[in-house]
Amino acid sequence: MRHRIIIHFGELTLKGQNRREFVKKLRQNVRKKLQAMGFGADSGWDVVAIHDRMFVEVPEDYQTDIETVLQAIAEIPGIAWLTHVYWFSAKQYDLFHPQPDLTFIDQLVEKLGQETYHEGASFAVRVKRADKRFAMGSKALEKRLATVLLKNTPWKTVNLKHADQFFYVEISSRGLAVFTNRIKGAGGLPVSSTGRVLTLLSGGFDSPVAAWLMARRGCNIDLIHFTANHVRAHDLESYKVSRIARRLSEIAGKVRLIMVPYTHFDLALMDKGLDYDLMLFRRFMARVAARVADELHAQALVTGDNLGQVASQTLENIVSMTKAIDYPILRPLLAYDKDEIIAHSQRLGLFEICKEPYKDCCALISNNPKTRTYHDRLQAVEERFFPEYQELVQQTLDERQQLTYVFGQRHMPRQPQPAEPEPIHSAKP
Repeated sequence: MRHRIIIHFGELTLKGQNRREFVKKLRQNVRKKLQAMGFGADSGWDVVAIHDRMFVEVPEDYQTDIETVLQAIAEIPGIAWLTHVYWFSAKQYDLFHPQPDLTFIDQLVEKLGQETYHEGASFAVRVKRADKRFAMGSKALEKRLATVLLKNTPWKTVNLKHADQFFYVEISSRGLAVFTNRIKGAGGLPVSSTGRVLTLLSGGFDSPVAAWLMARRGCNIDLIHFTANHVRAHDLESYKVSRIARRLSEIAGKVRLIMVPYTHFDLALMDKGLDYDLMLFRRFMARVAARVADELHAQALVTGDNLGQVASQTLENIVSMTKAIDYPILRPLLAYDKDEIIAHSQRLGLFEICKEPYKDCCALISNNPKTRTYHDRLQAVEERFFPEYQELVQQTLDERQQLTYVFGQRHMPRQPQPAEPEPIHSAKP
């Protein structure tokens, strides 16, 4: 018997001729996640894709809790559901003999029944016989295993349609798998299958969830954050936004966090006494982000805007910000309720970080923002009062700092090695 983790695809099964590429991306992401956890292919954790599913081969000598590995893999976008299975090779156990010895299945199901029992609950057995060479029919094996559970374990109630606990047996040409309840995956598409986006990340709940939603739709996600001042190097990793980026990378793989100060524009804005300070600032952020997106080869910006949630997110202000740049701005949370956003944040393990006190840069810029602004009017104000606009953008970019995480691990760029001196050849006489 071997342990395996079986992974089932969701949307990937609908991808037709492109399906192979989507499956390849998912396999790569699962392998990289395992490697970041210390479970590389060189230590026996092989990831194999077959037909409509994928499986992770667990080394025979692995003794730690497999459930921890399951929960970590379940976060990876592109997975519909997964489960820990007990795997029996068809050849080793002679499964296609006219009268196979099925004692090993009885013993395992009895053991699982003892481990999973909870008082007053019901159970059901489900058998899927994909290879009809297996002598016993599905219904007959279901009855046999249900009898084992009723006779030898505390389970006493069968509910074929709405059981509290299921026991599954699947038989294929390769072997036989036994498992209990499935774990729901993140769904969506594998990261790196649909493009790259740059998310304007604040310290609140919304933008991290927006970034995750785009990762769930197959995007590589990078992040840009505007800081009140230059963050000291030794404080970078403990910074709240850095910890948000790290957590997102545990789900989405490689994530680059670019931090830029907004002080240059803030100082330029301070002595102007303008009524549109918040929207002028948001347009400035969009322009800086567009420059960074261009350098990172991102195809769109992403924000956590939620229609009507705050003054800057009225429809008029959203349009004013959008028209400031040529880049498309995606807003996956536009129609969400705040409760829905908070629920996502909790499920993603971001809630405790995001609720920590933090002064959002937009709140510092304006205490009484305009709820309705218009692009033409704002553009006229920018041209009149900020003749040095591009210089402000460049000064901001010149002070950027960057952190890169890969599945939760800090990635340090390689330092260039000094070139070896060329040998000195003496001139021939």
